[in-house]
Amino acid sequence: MEKKIKPCTENEEILKQRFLALRDTLDLLNGKWRFCILLNLHYYEKLRFKDFFEVSEGISPKVLSSELTTLEAHQLIKKKLEHTPTQDITYYMLTEHAGEIWTVLNTLIEFGLSNRKEVIKSLSD
Repeated sequence: MEKKIKPCTENEEILKQRFLALRDTLDLLNGKWRFCILLNLHYYEKLRFKDFFEVSEGISPKVLSSELTTLEAHQLIKKKLEHTPTQDITYYMLTEHAGEIWTVLNTLIEFGLSNRKEVIKSLSD
């Protein structure tokens, strides 16, 4: 007779929805460049395509273009066209929706800093 594992919540449908939401979020933020792009837009507020190469060393134009498209499709960033007398300039900026992710990103950063310190300390002991 097989034992069924009991979830920590009484409603298995809610549990499934939460796991799906977590998987979707991890898929969306997968990879080093998406975090980098979001953090740079947070710190610089708006960047042109070419600006990303100055603040994100090592990213290729093809990868940057793909990542910007993905983040824009998920409504975390938006393009803004600025008209000037000499040329039109396209900037990338965070959306209001992206603001919801900062608690998560800051928690991950704080964990990373703490974890790095602990690992370095354990290696030196």
